[in-house]
Amino acid sequence: MNTFLLEIGLEEMPADVILPALKQLAEKIQATCEQNKLEIQKIDTFSTPRRLAVLLDGLIEKQDDQVLEIKGPPANIAKDENGEWSKAAQGFAKKNQIDLSTLFIQDFNGKDFVFARKEVIGKLTRQILEENATEWITGLYFPKNMRWGRYKMKYVRPIRWLTLLWNGDVLPLELEMVKSGNLTYGHRFLHTEPVEIPHAQQYSDLLHEHHVVADYEKRRSMIIEQVQELEKTHQFSVVLEDHLLEEVTNLVEWPTVLLGNFEKDFLSLPVEVLVTAMAKHQRYFPVYDQNQSLLSHFITVRNGDSHCADVVAQGNEKVIRARLNDARFFYQEDQKHELDFFNAQAQRVVFFQKRGSLAQRIERIQSLSQYLATLLQLDEQQTEDALRIAKLCKFDLQTQMVYEFPALQGVMGECYARLKGENELVSQGVREHYHPRYVQDSVPQNIEIVIVALAEKLDMLATAFSLNIVPTGSADPYALRRMAQGVVQLILEAKLMLSIHDLNTKALEILEAQQNLNLDIPKIVEELAQFFVLRQRFFMQEAKIRYDVIDALLQGKELLPLQQMQLAEALHEHLESPVFKRAVEAIVRAGNISRKEHASVPDSIDENTLSESEEKELWKVVKPLSLSKLDLDHYLQTLFVLEPVITKFFDKVLVMDKDMINRQNRLFICQSIASWSLLYIDLSNIVFAKES
Repeated sequence: MNTFLLEIGLEEMPADVILPALKQLAEKIQATCEQNKLEIQKIDTFSTPRRLAVLLDGLIEKQDDQVLEIKGPPANIAKDENGEWSKAAQGFAKKNQIDLSTLFIQDFNGKDFVFARKEVIGKLTRQILEENATEWITGLYFPKNMRWGRYKMKYVRPIRWLTLLWNGDVLPLELEMVKSGNLTYGHRFLHTEPVEIPHAQQYSDLLHEHHVVADYEKRRSMIIEQVQELEKTHQFSVVLEDHLLEEVTNLVEWPTVLLGNFEKDFLSLPVEVLVTAMAKHQRYFPVYDQNQSLLSHFITVRNGDSHCADVVAQGNEKVIRARLNDARFFYQEDQKHELDFFNAQAQRVVFFQKRGSLAQRIERIQSLSQYLATLLQLDEQQTEDALRIAKLCKFDLQTQMVYEFPALQGVMGECYARLKGENELVSQGVREHYHPRYVQDSVPQNIEIVIVALAEKLDMLATAFSLNIVPTGSADPYALRRMAQGVVQLILEAKLMLSIHDLNTKALEILEAQQNLNLDIPKIVEELAQFFVLRQRFFMQEAKIRYDVIDALLQGKELLPLQQMQLAEALHEHLESPVFKRAVEAIVRAGNISRKEHASVPDSIDENTLSESEEKELWKVVKPLSLSKLDLDHYLQTLFVLEPVITKFFDKVLVMDKDMINRQNRLFICQSIASWSLLYIDLSNIVFAKES
C-alpha cells in the first residue's frame, strides 16, 4: 500500500479561513479518488497558520483494468441494405476507438442496439493524483484573496512551498511561483531551516520534532490540558469559549499557555469591557474565581516554547494594561455627558448614502414602534417605555467606548442608561433590541423591547431594499439575512399575529414620507416577501417541520407566519392518517379539475339548476365557506367534514357533463373548494408514502 502527501506552505493565514479551506481541500481530494475508484484506507488532515496538508494512506498502485460494455446506435440504423455496418455504426466505432469487427447486436429494454466491449487499462494512482493536484490547490475558495509580486495568481496568502509526495518520490507540480519538492518547514523561530521528508508517512512526526504540531485537534487538546493544569495550581476557573479557542488554536504551531496579571483596580470597569478587551482584542481567556467573579488574571497562548516565558507574559501584561487604561478613560469621559448629547451627535452620522442620517433612522424606528404599539394594543405605560427605548436604542454608538470597542454596542448603552437613571426596562431594552443577533439567539421577553427590535430590523431591510442592496449568494455585507431571520424569529417566538407584508409596507411608507422619495412600494414589498419566505422556510426546517408541509404552508394565500406555524403543529398528528390522506386527495382533485378547466369556470353558481342530490349536498357544505372569515381553529375540522361529501360527489356525479349549465355549476363548486383551502395551505404539495 502507498501513501500520498500534499502540503501547501504559505505565509500566515487568517485564523478563520484555515479549517474551512482544509475541509475543502480534503473534500476535493476525496471526490477525485471516488470518481477514479481509488479506495483510501485512511485520510488525515493537518493545518497550522502556515500550512494546509492532506495525507492519504492505503492507496493501491493503479486502477483496476476494466472491460466496458458501450451502447451504440439502434440496430435498425446500424446496418445498410447489404448487411454492412452503416455510417452510424462506423462513427460509433471511430469515436470509441473500437474495431468494427468487435461490434455486436444486443437487446436493451426490449429493443436491439449495437454494443461493443472495450478494455480500459487502469491508470497509475500517482498519475491521477499528480494530474489533479493543481486544480485542488487553485480551486480553494477564500473570502479574500491577494496578488503578490509579478504573479497573476490570486490566493489567500503567498504560497512559499509545495510538498507533493508519493511515498518517498516527489510528484512534479509547478505553479507560477513555486515547484513541488520534498521539503517542509518547522516552526518559524524555533527551527528556521527547511526539513527534508524521506517518506510521506513521516510527515507529522518530523514536524513535531521541529516544533510544529500539525494536527489541529492535538494543538487544541494541548491548550486545554495546559489551561487545566493552571486551574488546578491556582484554584481558579477559565472559560474556554469555543470560537476563541478555535481562533487561538489556529494562530499557533507550538502552543504554550501563559498566565498574566493586571491591576485589580481595573475590575471596577464593567465586566463586559474587561472581557471584550481581553478576548476580542488580545485573544486572551478571562479568569474567574469559584463564584464566577472576574479576577485580575488572564490566560494567553504563546506560539513557541517556554523559553523566557516570564518575559513574554510581562509583555502581554503591558499590552492589556494599556488597553484597559484606554477603556477606563473612555468610560469616565462618556459619563460626563447626558444621553441626549450622544443622540444629538447622530445628526452628523450618515446611515446610508441617499437615505439620511442615523438620527433620521432613529426617528423611523420610533414611528414604526408607535405603529406596532398601536397594532398590538399596548397600554399607555408600555407604549411610553417602548418609545423611550426606540429613542435611546442607538445613542451609545456615539460614545467613545463603543467607538473603540464596537462589540460593546448595546452593552454600554444599557450600562450608561442605568447610570443616568433610566428605568430597568428601558436600560435593558437598549441592549436587547439587537436580539436575536444570530440563529438560536434568545429573543427579548418584554413586548416593549420586542417591538423596538422588530422596528429596528424592519427599517434596516426597507432602507437597504429601497436602494436595491440585496444579498447575493456570496455577499451579504449588511447582514440582511440575519435581520430578516430575526424578524421571523421575533414574530414566531413572541407569538405575534403580525403580517410581514403589512410591516414591510409600513416601514417603506415611513421611509418614503421622511425622505421625500418616490418609491415603487408594491415592487419592493414583493422583493422583500420573496426574501422573507426563505427565512421562514429556514425557521420551519429548524423546527423539524416536514419539507412538504413547509412547501404547502408557504403557498397559502392568507395565513400569517404565526398561523402557519400553528397549522403545521395541528397537522403534525394527522399527516399519516388515512382520513387526512383522503381529505387531501379530495381537495387536490377539486383543485386540479377547476384549474384545468379554468376558462369554463363561471363567476357564480345558479343554485336553482343544481340537479343531482350529491352536488346539492356538497354545495350546502361549501357555500358557507365562501362567506366565512379565515378560521384556523376549524380548518381541519371542516376538511374532515368535506372529505366524504366531496368523495361521494366525485363517485356519483360527472363534473364534465355534456350539459353546459351542469358542467359550469360543478366546476364552480370545485373551484370554491380549492380557493377556500388555498387560503390556508396548498395541499397539492403534501407527499404521502406509497402503499406497498
